[in-house]
Amino acid sequence: MQVGVRYGVLKGAWSLALGRALDLPTGDKNRRGFGYQDPVIFISLPTGDGEWNVWGRAALSHSFAPRLPAYVTFDAGYNQRTQGFTSQYTYGAEVGYQVGYQVGKAWLTASVRPLANVHQPNTEKFGAIGLGEGVAYSSAALGLNYAVTKHWWATANVAAGFGRLRNVYSGLQPTLGVAFEW
Repeated sequence: MQVGVRYGVLKGAWSLALGRALDLPTGDKNRRGFGYQDPVIFISLPTGDGEWNVWGRAALSHSFAPRLPAYVTFDAGYNQRTQGFTSQYTYGAEVGYQVGYQVGKAWLTASVRPLANVHQPNTEKFGAIGLGEGVAYSSAALGLNYAVTKHWWATANVAAGFGRLRNVYSGLQPTLGVAFEW
């Protein structure tokens, strides 16, 4: 689970927001189960890697309104990992287009973003699909963010990895979410 805050430090034609977030160690890296098709097979099913992550992020955005109901955002982040895992960095870009102008409005989005390790990962450390040491990928995503009320949003996205993938599945990844804006 991730908990964080973002704060707008610059406003105007180009806005800058800085953020801080914590990934909480809510999963179990020792979770195990039996294979669905062959119950004799004992498999690893980790739901976490037992670490706190401390993220620092920056996002620079530009709105094309009122000429065009669209925006572009460039972002970068650094993940200071704990438990001896190799720290990571990310950067990317997102474009969005608004499809409505009142409560009930929706944004269509597209983004591209890599996640890489600061240095060569330690192959002796715990690693599992999407967790632990050495996770790296590039992803492209399409999304829909819908304003349910003035402050609550529902989100739906689908992403796919490309390029050099490490410790991640390589299929489509759908996500659903809820956001609160004040």
